[in-house]
Amino acid sequence: MAAECHRRGANAVTHLYVFCEGATERQFCVQVLQPHLFMPGTGMVHTLAVGEKDHHHIYGLGKRARYDRVRRFITNTIKQRENENVYFATMFDLYALAADFPGTADLTRNPANPTPYVESLEQALESDIDHRFFFPHILLHEFETLLFSQPEAFAIAFENCDAIIDRLKQIAASESSVEHIDDGQHSAPSKRIISVLPQYEGRKSTAGPDIAEYIGLDKIRQKCPHFDKWLQQVESAIRTT
Repeated sequence: MAAECHRRGANAVTHLYVFCEGATERQFCVQVLQPHLFMPGTGMVHTLAVGEKDHHHIYGLGKRARYDRVRRFITNTIKQRENENVYFATMFDLYALAADFPGTADLTRNPANPTPYVESLEQALESDIDHRFFFPHILLHEFETLLFSQPEAFAIAFENCDAIIDRLKQIAASESSVEHIDDGQHSAPSKRIISVLPQYEGRKSTAGPDIAEYIGLDKIRQKCPHFDKWLQQVESAIRTT
């Protein structure tokens, strides 16, 4: 299905700017979404890091990163780059989302069914940015959720991990869907992976996108319906340009 989403004339180039929480999401967009959304020469996915760096030089939206600063960066970028062939999106984690994020003060989350909550947050963000070509996405509950779509794929990045894969499969099977793996401080998807595979923490920005690419978007979309819904929105907008 790669490179099938956008078929335009040779002189028409579409740009998708994705505001990302960190290096892992940025590499995923370039490595996996770019070839899926655009045939060569028809479009480009650009990624922009938001938030602030911590002492490990890793960007994130939580802790010190206030939403007003993130909003200013998004709106300024849109003003500078908006055009009829330019689209904007986000890939933020629900995990450790900034406390002042739109909607967080007014909404209540049901852990048994987190999708309505995250969709309401996305709608609040969409309304606050208020641009017709802005398609926000908040991952349930973070990027590593996507990797639980097929735990066997960890074997392409890590050696001798059969027992680890079995444990990851057990974690995935323990929830009604992989998007229901919660976002607790020690039980978020990335934390669960690191707890059984400590090496992942130092290699997440390279191994994570590699594993996702191996799994493939078809499988990820099947296992992650909230992610699939967002990608359908992006695909539909690009196709109609």
